[in-house]
Parts: sequence; structure tokens; C-alpha cells
Amino acid sequence: MTKMKLLFLTVLGLVTISGCAAPSATPESTTIESTISSSVSQQVATITLKIDGEEIETKEVTFDEGDVLYDIMAANFTIEANDGFITSIDGHKQDEAAGKYWMYDINDEMALKGAQELTLKSGDAVLFKLEEMK
Repeated sequence: MTKMKLLFLTVLGLVTISGCAAPSATPESTTIESTISSSVSQQVATITLKIDGEEIETKEVTFDEGDVLYDIMAANFTIEANDGFITSIDGHKQDEAAGKYWMYDINDEMALKGAQELTLKSGDAVLFKLEEMK
């Protein structure tokens, strides 16, 4: 009988101690928190490609706050560049002999910076145009 009382008290003590322990974070709650924090930093912009005034593609892209346009383009399109200037997007190459170059507008205004220097913000609209430079 004494052994039964000792066993009962030991089990009761363990249950009491484990019940007082602080709850630990479950992997599910950690995953949810990570998803929420990464969603907060995700930004969205629209990139449109036009050749000689004809729209060939519009794509909504996501990126992290602080990303520059050049890196966003490289992540979402197949691009080629020369000295930091984009010379080809998805196989559409500029033609120096014809005076056609890739240029871009940001929010309906001509860009004053190169794609490597322009940090996009959420909601920006970028229009890349392959057209004759006048």
C-alpha cells in the first residue's frame, strides 16, 4: 500500500509540474507568424511591355521593400543588359542600327534613373517601351 501511495504522489507531482510549464510555440503558429510578416513586406507593381506602341505583355510582380527595378525585371523576365542598361526583354532586343532602344516610364512619367538605381514602391506602374529614340 505504501508503494501505491508513493507512486500516486509521484504521478500527481509530475502532472502538477508539467501543468505549470509555459506553453511552447507550435510549428504551426511559427509558420503563420512567418507568413504574416513576409506578406507585410511583399510589394506589388505592374510592368507593361510595348513595342512600337503595341502592348505585348502586362505582368503584376511581387517584390520585397527596397528592391530595385533591375533585379525585379531579372526575376520576372528574361533580360540582357550592357553596362547596366537593359538591351533585351524576353527576346525582344533593341536595334541600334534602327535607333530603337528600351526606355521606361514610371507612373506615367519618364524615368530619370537607370533600372539599377530605381527602387520600386508598391503600386508603381512601369512601362517599358522598345521604340525609336527621337
